[in-house]
Amino acid sequence: MLERDKTALINQYIERYNAFNIEGMLSLFDDSIVFENESNGEVNVRAEGKQEFEDLANESAKLFSQRKQTVTHCIVNDTMAQIDIDYLGVLAVDLPNGLKEGDELKVQGKSYFEFKHDKISYIKDVS
Repeated sequence: MLERDKTALINQYIERYNAFNIEGMLSLFDDSIVFENESNGEVNVRAEGKQEFEDLANESAKLFSQRKQTVTHCIVNDTMAQIDIDYLGVLAVDLPNGLKEGDELKVQGKSYFEFKHDKISYIKDVS
């Protein structure tokens, strides 16, 4: 798989994520997709396979009225890709940590991608 094809897949994923297009995201994934979210050095969310990812994505989407990932830097090589992102989300609900509906959540982080069969097979978001 060429680096430009990997970059195109990542860009499509980000566009579909920002648009809450979960079915569109799923179409970019290998059936064995693994998603992990790491915060403060600990993996706090993990989904294996398209069904688990879809369930997680649907639940996560309910938390935000708006969300936008902006890629600020991208490195792609033979085995993986890494992007730096600026994330902005507007909460649609009150959260247990004290954040309220309408609050903005701003985070900078990195996402790591791996590929199999011309699809995304692994995503790890780190913040």
